[in-house]
Amino acid sequence: MTFLPLSNPAQLVIRNQEYFELEHLVVVGLPADDLTPYLLGDGVGYITALTRDFSAYRRLLPIESRMAERFSLTFAPILPAEFSRPVDGVLIFLQKSKPLMDFWLEMVLSFLPENAPVWLVGENDEGIKSWKKRLKESFGVVKSVDNARHCVLLEASEPLKKPESFTLEPWFEIFSVTAGSANMDITSLPGVFSHGRLDKGTQVLLETLNAVPSGKVLDFGCGAGVISAYINTLPGEYDFTLVDCDALALASSNKTMNATGSKSFTVLPSDGLSEVTGQFDLIISNPPFHQGVKTHYEVTEQFLAQSRKMLRPGGELRIVANSFLRYPPIIQKAFGRCDTLLVKDGFSVYRAVNRN
Repeated sequence: MTFLPLSNPAQLVIRNQEYFELEHLVVVGLPADDLTPYLLGDGVGYITALTRDFSAYRRLLPIESRMAERFSLTFAPILPAEFSRPVDGVLIFLQKSKPLMDFWLEMVLSFLPENAPVWLVGENDEGIKSWKKRLKESFGVVKSVDNARHCVLLEASEPLKKPESFTLEPWFEIFSVTAGSANMDITSLPGVFSHGRLDKGTQVLLETLNAVPSGKVLDFGCGAGVISAYINTLPGEYDFTLVDCDALALASSNKTMNATGSKSFTVLPSDGLSEVTGQFDLIISNPPFHQGVKTHYEVTEQFLAQSRKMLRPGGELRIVANSFLRYPPIIQKAFGRCDTLLVKDGFSVYRAVNRN
């Protein structure tokens, strides 16, 4: 059995476990730790959990397998509208994105029974302290339960409004992106990187894509699918594999690529390169380096180190990153050479070729 250390917010929940001794607790944004076994061992009858993070999902699957009779885990943008048993309370783990939290709160309100409480837990540096006021926009009663380990646990009850229904479709936002001679409609959901706009790093990367190798393309950390949608406008034949760890990003990329008319694309959840197989002619990315509010390099560094063996001979890696990130030495170690194609607005575009 693998031990998954408790996050600080999970420790605060355990410290107040008497609040959660319910027949059916719904947990939204469940972290990749051992909170579930603790709760199920201390009075919770059944847990239904949602995670948007595929890396968390993979780490939590063994727990679901061991405790399948009392624990259901979903990797998706939203939970199903109906449950097999009445909901007694909902615990939400704070996410960095306010639009995503608004989205999830609307989802929770759509299925929340009249007398069931909602708890929100998060770290101070994630902005939890501002949420007591924000929750009062949706609930008649909001109170602080506990404050410890640089975290706050809030409780809200008596909803002021209840949506008649909640579906994913109205939350997709379509925005136009113009790059070179191409104009594309991009679709994104709340919480997706650079939701509703073209981020500066990707814009700089697109400026270098006047010509790229035809064939199989791996779009790593695809977000809303901007990069693949743009490459699809270029001359050549392309077969796209778009990967991301975020369920909301995958749903967005699927919408974006369907709108391009491309008939040759796959959208795939992956923890780094965990689910990626085969070899590619082009691996391209504006790789993530944040996890929540914390800077997190490990996934991208592993991706760069492993990317060469996933490229066909003559295949190309191309990424954009903040210029302060020390990615060139990692790329040079893997490929023998790293070229800088463009430095602009604090971003650098790097290129390497598999010369084997």
